[in-house]
Amino acid sequence: MKRVTFIVPMLLPRISDLAAVQLIDILEQLLACVRHHYTPQIERWHRRQRSLELDLARRPSPMLFDNDPF
Repeated sequence: MKRVTFIVPMLLPRISDLAAVQLIDILEQLLACVRHHYTPQIERWHRRQRSLELDLARRPSPMLFDNDPF
């Protein structure tokens, strides 16, 4: 199943330039920690997805119509 991604508009408060930089730094550090912690699971999921996609690509597509008129 393919994920659908959409952007939800958010009303974020105005902050100073320094605060914006610090916020991004914190978020990037948090993301790095989460990626490091969950790397084995993420890689396992990606392998499964690739395997499923390859299996679907190898299967012959069902014929919608054959040569018989009736």
